[in-house]
Amino acid sequence: MKGRHQYSLIKELYKTMPRDMPLDLSTLQKIGISNQRAAGYAKSGWLTRVAHGVYVFPGESLRLPSALSYLAMQIEGLHVGGYSALLEHDSTPLVLWGDARAALPRWFSERFSVRYSHARLFDWEGSSMPEQTLTDAGPALGGIKCSTPERALLEMLYDVGGKQSLEDAYSAFSQVKVMYPDIVGDLLQRCTSVKAKRLFLKWGRECGQLNVDTVLSQYRIPVGSNSRWITRLKDGSMLSLKPYG
Repeated sequence: MKGRHQYSLIKELYKTMPRDMPLDLSTLQKIGISNQRAAGYAKSGWLTRVAHGVYVFPGESLRLPSALSYLAMQIEGLHVGGYSALLEHDSTPLVLWGDARAALPRWFSERFSVRYSHARLFDWEGSSMPEQTLTDAGPALGGIKCSTPERALLEMLYDVGGKQSLEDAYSAFSQVKVMYPDIVGDLLQRCTSVKAKRLFLKWGRECGQLNVDTVLSQYRIPVGSNSRWITRLKDGSMLSLKPYG
């Protein structure tokens, strides 16, 4: 009877679970496979252990698309953002953003060159902009969401001076050919980072993708005091930003 029950669980496992997706304990428990039984299946070759509590089917290797799909179910608001969203996801490391403070699983970060950022960068209260400024990243990245250029720029500028170099950020900013003023204005007035807003306005003037003065006349964009915003970057250089670019 015990052997028959085990066989039925294995049959259910192979019948219902996706082949290319990491299987964690909470997923396995939904079809009646306990932590102990999962470990036993790994020992007997029915599953392959990836990390503590994470398995794949034998012969399957973890690929980025399926791993990202898995992470999207674990981290609220996970999406490709910042620098990566501006360069058709070719940047290394791949930049992910999310709504929750989280650490990428060790098994994930050991296999893929990815970093995760989280900050309360926008005040979304009463707005539909969170959904409007995300698009589909495509099957190559597991179908997770991706920031539109306007949102990605502010995410990238938030990281400048830390994980993002000023030079690469300027290059990416200058390559964005089209910015929608209404989206830019809404995002700027909701953005909580003074540095990101001032840098956006400065480079917006320099690169000429939009009429900054028109945006400023139509939206109330808080930029802190009327003084210059000055900080020293990690490479030792100084960044000085006027209030409105």
